[in-house]
Amino acid sequence: MKRLLVCLSAVALFASCKEKDILINGSGSVISTNDTTYVGSVETAQPKKILIEEFTGAACIGCPAARDLLKAIDNKYPDRLVKIELHPYGNPNGGPVSHLGKYDFRTQSVTDILNTYFGGALVGIPVAGIDRLPYSGSRSIDKEYWSGYIDERIKVASVANMMLTNSYDAGKGEGNVKVKIAYTKEARTKQFISVAIIENNIVDAQKYPSYIDTFYNFKHILRKLVTPASGMEILATIPTKEAGRVFIGNIKYNIDAAWKAENCQLVVFLHNNFGEDKEVLQVDEVDVKTP
Repeated sequence: MKRLLVCLSAVALFASCKEKDILINGSGSVISTNDTTYVGSVETAQPKKILIEEFTGAACIGCPAARDLLKAIDNKYPDRLVKIELHPYGNPNGGPVSHLGKYDFRTQSVTDILNTYFGGALVGIPVAGIDRLPYSGSRSIDKEYWSGYIDERIKVASVANMMLTNSYDAGKGEGNVKVKIAYTKEARTKQFISVAIIENNIVDAQKYPSYIDTFYNFKHILRKLVTPASGMEILATIPTKEAGRVFIGNIKYNIDAAWKAENCQLVVFLHNNFGEDKEVLQVDEVDVKTP
């Protein structure tokens, strides 16, 4: 059910303003959001951040080295990479270490992402998506190519700025993230926002080639998607998002009691999802619970 409320304003900055209530189904829950849009002054473009979706596993002996590689690239480009670790079903190394692993990081959300953007199956892990762009015909990229492709992608200018403002009620385990998108260049494709919850600092067993580390610190673990895997379409009635167009939306989410909210972050990204065009245009992350 949708309600559309047209807002009239005497302020010249707001060339147009709309608010509506949207119900979206994400990971089995219903999330309520409202949004506003207007045209203002064109902002100075933020640096483009890059979404890294790393398919990995606790039973994967090559995955710790792959994570170390991403850490090195992250150090090369501070605050430019936003990482999500996805532990997939369907791969024998995607699950926990047999008899030693306490946690299973595989989720339906990982499967949904895999099916929607990465062809539904992986030949092996570790592999990663880089802004969901195809390289040599595939969006799942082997680790020997990560550094070179990220070097190329880091030079791309962003088409939109993103600002996140989060509030969280620890007593209820509920939060709201306010997402502001400000276009700095014209965009003519359909635009979507996706929101994911990740958790850091989970200690469990990890296989290496010659031993098992039972106190490995896992980070960036995907806990769930708040939005559907396909994303939540924004500005659907505005085919051309001109430079200066601003979208502001509020998205509610829940933190499971089994997760540590102080270790959780929200990853929010603006992306295309039309035909074969799945490009991530901007991404950012924010802590669920601040100290």
